[in-house]
Amino acid sequence: MLSVELALALGLAAAFAPRLPHLRRRYDATALSPITRRPEADPGDEALKARLNAWVRDGAGSGAALLPWATAHLPTPLSRLQLPDGQENAVRHFGYRLAGYHQLDERGRLGGILYRIGVQMRPLLWFLPRRPDEPWDDAWLDEVDDNRLAALARWTPRRPTLIVLDRLSARRVEQIAAALGIAAGKAEHPIRLLVLEAKTIQA
Repeated sequence: MLSVELALALGLAAAFAPRLPHLRRRYDATALSPITRRPEADPGDEALKARLNAWVRDGAGSGAALLPWATAHLPTPLSRLQLPDGQENAVRHFGYRLAGYHQLDERGRLGGILYRIGVQMRPLLWFLPRRPDEPWDDAWLDEVDDNRLAALARWTPRRPTLIVLDRLSARRVEQIAAALGIAAGKAEHPIRLLVLEAKTIQA
């Protein structure tokens, strides 16, 4: 007869086994490019950032699943919002904090390492709802060639993701939206597409 300790160990191994592949997922630099912070920039409109926070979380689900091999319910896999490019500072500031980069800025070297480890191990806790301060993946794309476009269609998000398109052509934006529609069809996490529109010069 198995000892209680061995039975418990086997039970834990069986529970965590379906989650282990999630630990191998990394930020896909072929498809995405991180948001960078401009220290000298005005942080932007706080009311807009509150609106953005509500938008990204609307339909994002709790992130919790009943069983380790199950997929969490995702009401809105992909959502899109368009803003004028004059809101760049607020969007950049919001995205930087949503991605948790400020957590690394505010911690020492050891604290930063421990924070990263905690984030990487989060997929093992399939039964816990996502916390409001859990970091999202992020991308700031100001140019997208055909290779990146193909990578976006192949990409599978490893966690909730905000993608900002910075003043791309309308044609390219629609191509990217279509590619992300493919990605969203197989996504376990929400994708939020924020389009900063270029200024229109009128004659």
